[in-house]
Amino acid sequence: MPDAASMFDKLAQSRQKAKATPVPEQAPEPAQEVPPKKRQRKATGKRSDPNYIQVGAYIPIELNKSVKRLLVDKDQDFSELVSELLAHWVRENNG
Repeated sequence: MPDAASMFDKLAQSRQKAKATPVPEQAPEPAQEVPPKKRQRKATGKRSDPNYIQVGAYIPIELNKSVKRLLVDKDQDFSELVSELLAHWVRENNG
């Protein structure tokens, strides 16, 4: 069995040789520009309607679950509910 010290010496020497010889750099491939995908259909909905804006709020998880259940039962949209509630609040607070 070869001496463990000589094995490590050989390993260290080979690593030093690898570090000493420069690796030729390859020129990076030019990035091919991928054209953006064209939309197959016309953008519809509130997201693309300039009269709407997306907003966010933090609400308790259980309240969110209850609201979602009721909205499904009433076949109503969350955005509609928020719009109605905010419009009511504005009317009440506008005096």
